[in-house]
Amino acid sequence: MRKNLFAISTLALAISGSQAIAESLMLEEVVVTAQKRSQGLQEVPIAVTLISGEKIAESGILGLEDLTNYVPNVNMVQNPGGGSPSAITVRGIGSGNNAGFEQSVGMFIDGVYAGRSRQFLVPFLDIGTVEVLKGPQGALFGKNTVAGAMIINSARPTDTFEVEFRGRYEAEYNSTEYTGIVSGPLTDTLRGRLAATYQDFGGYMDNLVRNSDDPEIENQAIRASLEWDVADNVSAYAKVDYAEQETSGANTQFTDTGGLFRGLVPHQLVITPLEDSGFDDKTTLDGMNEEFSDTESLNVMVQVDWDLDGGATVTSVTGYSDYDVSSLMDGDTSDLHLFEARSLEDFEQVSQEFRLTSAGGETLDYIVGVYLETQDLNSVSSTDINLLPLAAFGVPPAQITVNAPFEQESDTTAVFAELTWNFMDDWALTGGLRYAETEKESSMANVISEFGGSEQTMNPMLLGVAGGLLQFFPGQLKDDRSTENVSYSANLSWNYSDDGMAYLRYARGYKSGGFNPSNKSLDADIFEFDDEEVNSIELGAKMSLLDGAASLNLAVFHTEMSDLQVSSFVDSGFIVGNAAESTSTGFEAEGRWIATSYLDFGLSLGYLDSTYDDFPGAPCTITQLSSADPVAAGCIGYTAANPGLGLTNQKGETAGRSPEWTGSFAANVHFPIGNTMVFKGSVDVLYEDELNEKASPNYQDSYHKINARLALASAEDTWEIALVGKNLNDEATYAGGFGAGFFTGSWVKSRLPPRTVALDFTYRFE
Repeated sequence: MRKNLFAISTLALAISGSQAIAESLMLEEVVVTAQKRSQGLQEVPIAVTLISGEKIAESGILGLEDLTNYVPNVNMVQNPGGGSPSAITVRGIGSGNNAGFEQSVGMFIDGVYAGRSRQFLVPFLDIGTVEVLKGPQGALFGKNTVAGAMIINSARPTDTFEVEFRGRYEAEYNSTEYTGIVSGPLTDTLRGRLAATYQDFGGYMDNLVRNSDDPEIENQAIRASLEWDVADNVSAYAKVDYAEQETSGANTQFTDTGGLFRGLVPHQLVITPLEDSGFDDKTTLDGMNEEFSDTESLNVMVQVDWDLDGGATVTSVTGYSDYDVSSLMDGDTSDLHLFEARSLEDFEQVSQEFRLTSAGGETLDYIVGVYLETQDLNSVSSTDINLLPLAAFGVPPAQITVNAPFEQESDTTAVFAELTWNFMDDWALTGGLRYAETEKESSMANVISEFGGSEQTMNPMLLGVAGGLLQFFPGQLKDDRSTENVSYSANLSWNYSDDGMAYLRYARGYKSGGFNPSNKSLDADIFEFDDEEVNSIELGAKMSLLDGAASLNLAVFHTEMSDLQVSSFVDSGFIVGNAAESTSTGFEAEGRWIATSYLDFGLSLGYLDSTYDDFPGAPCTITQLSSADPVAAGCIGYTAANPGLGLTNQKGETAGRSPEWTGSFAANVHFPIGNTMVFKGSVDVLYEDELNEKASPNYQDSYHKINARLALASAEDTWEIALVGKNLNDEATYAGGFGAGFFTGSWVKSRLPPRTVALDFTYRFE
């Protein structure tokens, strides 16, 4: 903590002592759309972090997971399993791993809501800006923004003809990336842009059993967009993008193999002797088939803006999104050919938003609108279970396949409004309100089949093993739910000087409930999960310093969650429940400073305390399950034959992926070399405090990662060659952790990439 406070003090002293140097320097104005209108970042009375497309491209930021390292109190991880959806956490609030979940952090891609991470699975392509809004955003942005929102804006067509080509090569893991962009006018009123990328990443995990490098990832994506000046007061923007991602292998490895299969078979007696349970760059995963995930996604949107007399604007945003996923995951995460899960999933969404926005700058500014959305989700998971390798230990020598089809239809209708009253020259009061209705229908089934089959078996031995030993029961469930929710916010802002603003914000939001497809017991009581609700208060300040050469933004927040939706690994998969209450409290600081015309700095720092206030009915922890007497340790209902029956109360435990401190420091240098070339250099230091208690299998010590970039470019900015290093100090960190299927007490983690150094080349011409 002292180091973090020292960093803030150092920046403050440096800023205050450099007034003379900074008099002729000024930060470029940053424009955001955090309130669905274009505004300067320092004018928006909410906590917003913006990262430019230039920073994303130059730093080798491949996706949201890399990007969130630069934003305090924001985290994103790739969940276990080939191609499983990612989970975003803001201020300790996020979603877990379950097909029934939508994100707690809503993504809006060119104005279209994307509640499922697979809708934006392929890494960044030709991005203009990314805005990260923290805290509930339900009044303007709707459901599933209880933790915040991410606004991703693609680069728009340009008025002048431009061509850009970028290539990157990383030698250690033989990874390559190619990106091409063409943009410019097509007629006097029509402009177009075409961007495409191909990426091939080699694996960084040494698979000792398969003698392969895992995981290998291949991405392809293309986007075409048009801007059309339909009339003097009407403009239209349309885009379509298509992407494919193919992943083979996985980044998972055991960190504990002390578990037991149904209290009968010690894990260490059957797993390969090559497995040492160390957290390193080695894995011993070997399934019946190789793990893979193939995803195809399509996104289409059309936005029309009509400027009315008097300055107001009518906006229509129409969106279509779909994806198809085929994946296979080794359920036992080892060299044993015991469990293998195959999944097919397809999703389709159609949305329409109409809104009327005032010109802004008046005594009363307003936004009113209506939002319509329909979603269809269909998935089928098939788990092949082969118990033959355990027969020597008294386990029935059965082979079974469990098929679990799941369907869900969802319809949402919402109306919203936000009114800002500029009641004094320096004071404004903003109130937002949104009413929404959501209807969902869902069905699921468990079909116990012969090994590799799809029809319900009548074999009593297989049904007995499935139900008695593995707790899979045949049958089906069907249900529907209809909810009405009101989200609102109130914001009082004060421009206390020309260079500073303070605000006080209160917001309430909700995240839609739904149905749980991971329900192997077919228990109707746990099929449905409820809406979660959030109430948050935030006090913040935004300051422009040194005559505009520096800025410092501060925020303090307190958030209370009720019926928090959580996903926990139990026995052989992730189950869904609602935690009773959780609280998240903390603060954030972000600063920028142009020290000289050649040198600038950026600093971010976040503190977070996120805990469950009450969580009865939670699954038992791995510490309880691994103890000599789980029941005495608080795991009520535990039996060795079915450890998944055990429940506990996780009151006081850390909620979500919530390190106490996070931060980043960036230094950028830019100066000419003679008259023809320019040197560019940057160093980013990313810090995360320790995660979880040391007794937890998901403990991670505090760490910092160093990213750097050294580049030489032409003075005309037509070419650039650079070395890009990521995680240069080679920190070993993990994305997520979960239990080994059926081997209660064993644990698996998914390792994040080690150090990489790539050669980056860019060529542009007009």
